[in-house]
Order: sequence, then structure tokens, then C-alpha cells
Amino acid sequence: MEISTFRFGKIEIQNTEIITFPQGIPGFEQLHQFVIIKPNMELPFSFLQSVEDGDVAFIVVSPFAFYPEYEFEISEDVKQELTIEEETDVLVWNIVSIRESLEDATINLLAPIILNNKDLLGKQIILQGTKYTVKQKLIPIEQSIMEGGDV
Repeated sequence: MEISTFRFGKIEIQNTEIITFPQGIPGFEQLHQFVIIKPNMELPFSFLQSVEDGDVAFIVVSPFAFYPEYEFEISEDVKQELTIEEETDVLVWNIVSIRESLEDATINLLAPIILNNKDLLGKQIILQGTKYTVKQKLIPIEQSIMEGGDV
């Protein structure tokens, strides 16, 4: 199937790549079908591209690339909703906001996107009682200092 997107132009996708979000994504509840697009294999960034609205795409990353200690529990309700049976079926993505530069980029660690990679079902959840925030620095300050960046 061919879809027309703002960011990538016309692209060909397979039905086997479409991830269904039964409830949509908060703020985009009317959109239920997305695909993951990885334009550059060298970089950790991918795009969660809407199949239904070519103008809607979110920059996403695996949070573990930037925050290896990131952890949370997936509730039994969410596991049931997404038909998660094995831990190996789960992929976690987080939305990234890049404003002016990568150094200023933030990652939403409070609301991870949980994907059942086997059944192609997804849901963005909001963590409760956690230290994580919506606008966590993408590149942790300690890492930036070690790499010679300014604080």
C-alpha cells in the first residue's frame, strides 16, 4: 500500500508493518494505524508515522539508548489489552521533541509507547508515581559533560 506523507513523500508500506493503536495516541485519538520508519540505520531515531494522516509523525527512540536504567512495570490491564504474553513481544519507544538543536532535545519518559511487536498492537501509557518527566533532557547532563559538552 502506498501512503503520502509530509516528511517522506510517497512511501510504500506493507500491511504486516501497520501497528494498530485501538485507542489512538493521546491528542490523536482519531488515528489508529501507524508504521515505524527508520530513515537512517546509523542514528537511533525513528518515526512513528500515521497511515491515516500523512502530516502526523512523531520522532521516537528506544529510551534505553539514552537512559539504560529506565524501567517501569506494564500493568496487567495493558498486557491484556495488547495481548502481551512474553516480554520478548514488547518494544518500548518514547517520543522526542527536537527544537533548535539536539543538545536541547527532550524525551517524554513519563508516557512511553508500548508495542506488542508480535500482534502489532500499541498504546501510549502514562506512568504513575514516577520521577520521570515529559521533558527529560534527551542527552543526560552527566553524559554531555563526559563528552565535553557545555552545561
